[in-house]
Amino acid sequence: MIDVLKRPFVSGTMHWHKNLKVSTTETERRFQGNGLPDHPTGRFPVQKGTPAYKYYAEIPAHGYPNAAAIPIKPWNLDVTVPRDPSVQAQPTCIDQLTTGMALAGGTFHLEVATDAQDRPVDPNAALPLDRCWGHPYDTQYHYHGPSQTCFGEASRGPANARTRHSPLVGYAIDGFGIYGPRGEDGEIVRNRDLDVCHGHTHAITWNGKKVVMYHYHLNGEYPYSIGCFRGKPVTVPGSGHGWH
Repeated sequence: MIDVLKRPFVSGTMHWHKNLKVSTTETERRFQGNGLPDHPTGRFPVQKGTPAYKYYAEIPAHGYPNAAAIPIKPWNLDVTVPRDPSVQAQPTCIDQLTTGMALAGGTFHLEVATDAQDRPVDPNAALPLDRCWGHPYDTQYHYHGPSQTCFGEASRGPANARTRHSPLVGYAIDGFGIYGPRGEDGEIVRNRDLDVCHGHTHAITWNGKKVVMYHYHLNGEYPYSIGCFRGKPVTVPGSGHGWH
């Protein structure tokens, strides 16, 4: 579990204009937008003199003096996934940065970063994020960690939502839904309740109906969001491949 009181956040507040259109056909679900969230983010570029600056300033970034100088900018998000995905016989490893689209407007990224020795690490151990567990990579704002904290009260789990399943907060690039941290009984889902891809199967609301179906959960235990894909993932244009 992450102790949020012991980690620095990227400070400051920036507001954005989300532009996300989700359209469906009988077989597909398409996401078109500018990649910007409907909630405030930290201030990027990271400001000198703030607790997070020294972490970012030590990381090189192509086209910038260092990672602290990377801003958030709109980009052409255009992804089409299956409307009714199916579980594959074997899970698929993640080989690109973008793993899903949040209904809040940003995207979910691979929960792996590299340290100075190019070793894979938890991204939350590599760089501080903002209070929505997000930051920009190549100017694209995306989430790591338990980002449901910025997806509305029902996702966070206030008193009146603690007896029911968390709502849908996004879609993985294989088409399956991503839900907040509460399971069928309203209890916080732990990793022991999930499979290696950070999901499981039970009754959920899907396309306006109650169905028994596989889905992913966000929670506070690594990998926080998606660990691999149970369905067949699509390729996200402009996402890039590899770790960051």
